[in-house]
Amino acid sequence: MKNSFEQGQILLITLLVLTVATTIALSLIGRATIDLSMSNQLEESTRAFNAAEAGIEQALQSGFGTAGPTTLTSGVSYEVSVNSIGGQAGVYQLAHKTPQNVTETIWLAEHDAITGALDETRFFSDSSLSLCWSQEVAPEAAAALEVTVLYKDNLNAYHAARMAVDPDGVTRNNNFDSSGITLNGCGLGFYEKQLDFTALGISPAGTDTLLALRIRPIYADATIALNATSPIPQQGNVIESVGTTGTGVSRKVVVYQQYRAPLSVFDSVLFSQSTLSH
Repeated sequence: MKNSFEQGQILLITLLVLTVATTIALSLIGRATIDLSMSNQLEESTRAFNAAEAGIEQALQSGFGTAGPTTLTSGVSYEVSVNSIGGQAGVYQLAHKTPQNVTETIWLAEHDAITGALDETRFFSDSSLSLCWSQEVAPEAAAALEVTVLYKDNLNAYHAARMAVDPDGVTRNNNFDSSGITLNGCGLGFYEKQLDFTALGISPAGTDTLLALRIRPIYADATIALNATSPIPQQGNVIESVGTTGTGVSRKVVVYQQYRAPLSVFDSVLFSQSTLSH
């Protein structure tokens, strides 16, 4: 009886040891399988991302997208689309929020589609447009805008007319223009101020050529938009490239290729609430 009891204990211990060993082995196999799967997914993701970047490089060099998927290597392809930014009437909103004290350029003159050079013979000629900016924080910390209008007169002299608007200008006592600012601007719930070029001494429909707006938020970050009845000139291109592997993994890269901004010297001149020229 004793031997049978001891043999039973040995058998039970052996089974327990085998169970533990099997559990550990299965756990290690499962972990290795998961690691291998994650490694494969990471490799496929990297291949797809690299293919998308290759598509971006191709579009930046040629200026065109692809008519369909383009094979990069065996089992890896990319497809690229190039679309214009702006160039339409109605609301034009910048794609990103602008940090305070950073200046954005919105072109009011067209650019050559091939060379990207400024074409001063084709420009926005309306006498006014709506300038809108987002209400990011409480009114007591609302963003103000400093706006510079770059233009050329009939004598081919270049000028900069400047203004500043602030929905909280009275409280801040900064002498910025707070009149006529409304809410729900551009249909986006933004602040809105009518930018009248003739009030700045500019005649877009007459002898003057509008070139660009330079807009800088002050006091807070803001998303900037314009609303006009005539098309705002094209501001550049947005390039979207999708890379795909043979296993179906896809990654997208988006690049905003905007036209080069004017020299920052226009942001450094003395602000006098009046027209500056050179």
